[in-house]
Amino acid sequence: MTEKIQKAFVVYCSPAGSTRHVSRIIVKKLQEMEIEVIECDLSKKFSETSIITKINRVKSNACLFVGSPVYVSHAIPPVMNFIARLQKNPHMPVVPFVTWGGATSGIALYEMGKALTKKDMRVVGGAKILARHSMMWQMENPLGENHPDKTGDQMIQKMITGICGKLSDGGNGSIDLSVLSYYPPDIVAEMKKMTLKKAKSHMPKRKVDEDACTECKECSSVCPTDAISFTPYPEFEKNCIFCFNCVKICPEDAIQADFSKVEKRIKDRAELFKETPPSQIFI
Repeated sequence: MTEKIQKAFVVYCSPAGSTRHVSRIIVKKLQEMEIEVIECDLSKKFSETSIITKINRVKSNACLFVGSPVYVSHAIPPVMNFIARLQKNPHMPVVPFVTWGGATSGIALYEMGKALTKKDMRVVGGAKILARHSMMWQMENPLGENHPDKTGDQMIQKMITGICGKLSDGGNGSIDLSVLSYYPPDIVAEMKKMTLKKAKSHMPKRKVDEDACTECKECSSVCPTDAISFTPYPEFEKNCIFCFNCVKICPEDAIQADFSKVEKRIKDRAELFKETPPSQIFI
């Protein structure tokens, strides 16, 4: 029995833009193969329920691609929450993919794959793609500088071709999830203990310059989790994921944070893990 893909869903959250870049490469390649594509950026408000309803209705000839940046060794909460809301669907092949900033891609890809299999979905591929570290945009020589690059784009295109080909050839198409867990067990165990909540104390503290703030609310417009309230100046709620888009986007530089103290910690982590290859596809 063949399972030629006729429709694809590409769902992602991309505070820094790197995961969006990879998603657009996926969308473009699928469209070149004359596959209908429905794209959903989870950071856009009110889009999640609609896309979940459409995915849950599909019974054949479709594939779901789910993408996330890696934060503190894990996929970010909006993506994992999206997966948790999906209904079980044994008819749906899925492809998790992550972008990571050169320190470590952690266990994000494996955790996404595991969560998707709990929905009875078949993980038929995956990818990790190197990107510029999202907290180093102001620094010289940031980790992952000039990434994602052309080589990464070509790898994603190759992955799409391979996945669509093997699904068309029939068979289950599933990959062994163990290939998505590429760190030794002891390191995996330590990474499992890490959480964004626990890392909060190590994150740069944001300060709002009330004299500079014009209450324009641009910071809220780029917050992927709608975690900024105003009284009347910006305040950051518990569901903040520390993407620091608010700091990057503020036209008055009214939201400030000192990243100099985290630079060494990020680079030390990269040196500790020395993760290779930096970009990889799994088919």
